[in-house]
Amino acid sequence: MMPRHLPVEDHMPLHTLEFAILLVLGDGPTHGYRIVKEIEADDDSGRQIHPANLYRRIRDLNGRGLLEESAPPADAEQEGGPSRKYFRLTQLGLDVSRAEATRLRSLIDTERVRRLLHQG
Repeated sequence: MMPRHLPVEDHMPLHTLEFAILLVLGDGPTHGYRIVKEIEADDDSGRQIHPANLYRRIRDLNGRGLLEESAPPADAEQEGGPSRKYFRLTQLGLDVSRAEATRLRSLIDTERVRRLLHQG
């Protein structure tokens, strides 16, 4: 059964980890371990992503139609072999990612935020 796709706005706001997953997948199909490593490399907080949290979010994003399983890329042998499960963005996932990025930009692109960042 195909998931019922809601309008883009109904998927927002995204959880931070969901948005991070979609951002990584915006670079192309990849597997869970690489998603974790990419997110952790981009995150200065030092927070670790536990596999259970990652795969729960992936399952939820998949159920909402924002990502889907994918065939491994041609160079998959170099990244752990064909046994890994790969994921890619759907068009809806790309649309939601763009809308979320726009939403976040509008939140921080205000005079109050600029004043706050320039204080102290």
